[in-house]
Amino acid sequence: MNQDLTDLIKRKKKQADVGQEINWDDRRDNYLAAVNDLYGRIESILTEPIAKHTVRLERRKKNLTENYIGTYAVDDLILQIGGEQVRFSPAGRNVVGASGRVDVVGDRDTAILIVQSEGRWSFVASRQPTLRAVNFDESALAQVLQRVMRD
Repeated sequence: MNQDLTDLIKRKKKQADVGQEINWDDRRDNYLAAVNDLYGRIESILTEPIAKHTVRLERRKKNLTENYIGTYAVDDLILQIGGEQVRFSPAGRNVVGASGRVDVVGDRDTAILIVQSEGRWSFVASRQPTLRAVNFDESALAQVLQRVMRD
């Protein structure tokens, strides 16, 4: 066998013996907690319009299936604003460059929210030429909704 391959196998075996295995259940659970935190922040931002019945919120269960994690249940958050619906739909934990992703789907477009280190959510404002993410707050929520909803 090739020496590079033999060395790689030995190194990976040693890492597993030392306990450096990835805990996929923890990663899934942390992602689900981050999604619930995001939904709580959205509900908090929209407290007044919800109380005035100008915005309705609904959660719908769905299943996600990801490599290494398997199938698990998560909620979509549905906003009814006027005659339009905006759906915050978790896309998964295993995404490049982040610890999870939620797609925001409206009648006009789709926006992406990513969870970064320490559970910090950001709105992906642009991907090219480099990733530009805006911290998620009330202003970012307004940007996201304006982007995905009809004029």
